[in-house]
Amino acid sequence: MGFLNLPNLPNLPKIRNCARCGKIFTAMNGEKVCRDCVQKEKEFEEKVISYIRENPGSSLKDVMQATGANDKMMKRMMKEGIFSPSSGVQVEGTTYPCMKCGRQITHGTYCMDCLSQLRMQTKKAAEAMQLRMKEDPKMSTIERLNKMAEREFERENRLSGNRRIFSKGMFKDR
Repeated sequence: MGFLNLPNLPNLPKIRNCARCGKIFTAMNGEKVCRDCVQKEKEFEEKVISYIRENPGSSLKDVMQATGANDKMMKRMMKEGIFSPSSGVQVEGTTYPCMKCGRQITHGTYCMDCLSQLRMQTKKAAEAMQLRMKEDPKMSTIERLNKMAEREFERENRLSGNRRIFSKGMFKDR
């Protein structure tokens, strides 16, 4: 008797071990942490937020010492915008570097200048894609993305002087 050939079904739940506690759980959307640990983390975040509200003007170091929060958790909370002025929960000295230029920011991943540059680049790429669609309407979107990626890769190679080889089929139908 042979094995059944089932198609790759990416939306099926997967059984894995929790990255924090090691408990086995069912991951529906690629989660790495079990629901119990997520709940504990949310409760811990509430503890941090309530401490900050009760002690306005606290420094990051003060908050970490008083609540037991670690640096990694505090940075994640900052990136999620929990300590931004608009949230009403602010901590003195809660800045970290922009991923692109290194300028100090208080929330998100990029500073406003880098974010506007990324938006312009995305807009230009969308316009270029529309032009290419008019040139060759029979070409699939995946083929267009691969051609654009290859051209951009070659342009970067020319500008940087590198001689790396482009991997064909960067984008694939799923």
